[in-house]
Amino acid sequence: MWTLDKNTYGFLMQIYLRNILFILGFFLFASASGGLDKSASEKDEEALVNLIQQSQLSKEKLVFLVDSLLNGDTISYCVLDALNKKLASSAFYEVAIDTNPPSHDLYELWDTENPNISSEIPLNDTTYAFDLIDKQNDCGFVMPVNGIITSLYGYRDGRMHNGIDIALHTGDPVVSAFRGMVRVAKWYGSFGNVVVVRHYNGFETVYAHLSKIMVKPGDMVDPGQLLGKGGNTGRSRGAHLHFEMRFKGHPVNPRYIIDLENKKILSESVVVKKTKTGFAAYPAGTIFHTIKRGDYPYKVAIQYGITVKQLTEWNGLHKKSTFVAGTKLKVSQ
Repeated sequence: MWTLDKNTYGFLMQIYLRNILFILGFFLFASASGGLDKSASEKDEEALVNLIQQSQLSKEKLVFLVDSLLNGDTISYCVLDALNKKLASSAFYEVAIDTNPPSHDLYELWDTENPNISSEIPLNDTTYAFDLIDKQNDCGFVMPVNGIITSLYGYRDGRMHNGIDIALHTGDPVVSAFRGMVRVAKWYGSFGNVVVVRHYNGFETVYAHLSKIMVKPGDMVDPGQLLGKGGNTGRSRGAHLHFEMRFKGHPVNPRYIIDLENKKILSESVVVKKTKTGFAAYPAGTIFHTIKRGDYPYKVAIQYGITVKQLTEWNGLHKKSTFVAGTKLKVSQ
């Protein structure tokens, strides 16, 4: 099969887009001269312009939109003007034409601008089971930074904290947890300097508040490979790494996947199950207890030979939490 290397692909795309810009310039001139049909409704025009201006609109989708409009009978001046400005921008990164991003069968988008790609979960989405590491290709797990966990996943100060915080000194190396491809590497709001890596095991990992980014979108990284240097950028109180694990854009609790104390994964295989609000991830073989009427923390803990503290920590509960019949509790590590 004939393929293009990344540099050749980028060169051809530049030529293509320059030609498109020339064509758009011609249409804009014709439109200003009254040669184009401006009968399209303002509402449709506004919707198209808003779509074009979205930061997460990929180059591939933009080119498809351009081709579709140029094949039509009428083109709005406002839409062409927005397209021309978008195509003239350089806010795009190339991915080699012969390289599919990891787990591309699970994700609809490859967005190099926006770390957050969370979307509604399809009704037919259910449970996934896959290996976290690939022994055959020697692809394992490495803790992104060797520091003390200062904040866990869960509610904090009245709002959800979607990851864990790991203490570090500014300039400390931050590395990739698993093998994968960099999707985002940029400054982004409260994250500050952030890197997002999509992995072959189905997850994405987020590394925020970096002082320096040392990779770019499309880069392949191995576990333990340098992504950047730790810092205190964005909305941050002191130097630390904010680390998240996500599945299809939805955060999952890293402590159910990683043994945070010993800095290794809990199990080589993981199960990801759909919930009402997102996904829950836990090691394959985990035992669950379905709450029945009359159950309470001490009773359930004794039944499975664990402590009340373990039961509450594993399920994000308080000692005085009310048990709801039918709810499942994790009763094994």
